[in-house]
Amino acid sequence: MATVYVGSARIDENGKASGGRAGDQTGREVSTQAWYKHSKGWRVFRAKSAQVAEKIAQDMQWACDNKHIGYDQGGRLTLYNISKPLDFNCKKIETDCETDCSALVRVCCAYAGIDLPNFRTPTEPEALLNSGAFVELTGSKYTDQSLYLGRGDILVTRTQGHTVVVLNNGSKAEPAPDAGTKPVPEGLHYGDVGSAVTVMQRALLLWDDKCLPRYGADGDFGSETEKAVKAFQTVKGLPVTGVYDQATRAALTSIGKPEHIIATGDVYVRSAPGTGNREIGILKNGKTALYQNEKRTVDSRDWYLIEFDGQNGWVSSKYAKLVDA
Repeated sequence: MATVYVGSARIDENGKASGGRAGDQTGREVSTQAWYKHSKGWRVFRAKSAQVAEKIAQDMQWACDNKHIGYDQGGRLTLYNISKPLDFNCKKIETDCETDCSALVRVCCAYAGIDLPNFRTPTEPEALLNSGAFVELTGSKYTDQSLYLGRGDILVTRTQGHTVVVLNNGSKAEPAPDAGTKPVPEGLHYGDVGSAVTVMQRALLLWDDKCLPRYGADGDFGSETEKAVKAFQTVKGLPVTGVYDQATRAALTSIGKPEHIIATGDVYVRSAPGTGNREIGILKNGKTALYQNEKRTVDSRDWYLIEFDGQNGWVSSKYAKLVDA
């Protein structure tokens, strides 16, 4: 049974609520951990929109991976203020700053387009429900175990305490009860995030290496990416919609041949380069995955960024190698 992980701002480097240095000094101030049953009990809130849930989870993962973001209740709003001009994208934070658990959830919601007032855990449920963007999931199957939890769910203790974001689906995860059945338009759009966006952005950079000058292939379909898609569509004589639809994809992917990673043995796919990072799956011996054109060296070993089960992951060159498509 796959482990369900959560991300949150937890405690400062001294094991206290305040007084530490800005930034994550230990790698655990803002970090992931396996789901656990809190002594105060969880309340569970799910976004009505799958896109909103995905963006909340993605921003939380970026925050957990960014060593510039630390924990401190005294400076809890510094992350919010620094991230605001960056569209609340925690991947783009390059200044040491602080947050706490509820302020970080607020940032993740803002990244997903949900503008919430400043709150702490006692008032967080009210803020989420008043936004109209969330439903509360009640019953022990949601509150007392992780099987039915979904990526992007927000958990809040029943009394003042803690709040976390779920980072992957439980084995029995379901859509929000009133999420609706509105069809999703074809293609990738402004506001989408994830590895599919990164693949598209890398293809755009292959077409024009200056078309994404500020953010590059960051997995976030923002205004810069939309502008690049429109520019490509204009050059190719396609309808200029800014949507990465089937015709645009066919025209763009014909420009270059993608590269792949092949496993030379069963290899763990990890959330970040390095054997100490969380396992998100296994790429089986002989199987291939799309290479995301990024390589890092950790402990004298090269690590490759790949697309794995709809998300980004890293594999070690000890058990994987780069091959042509």
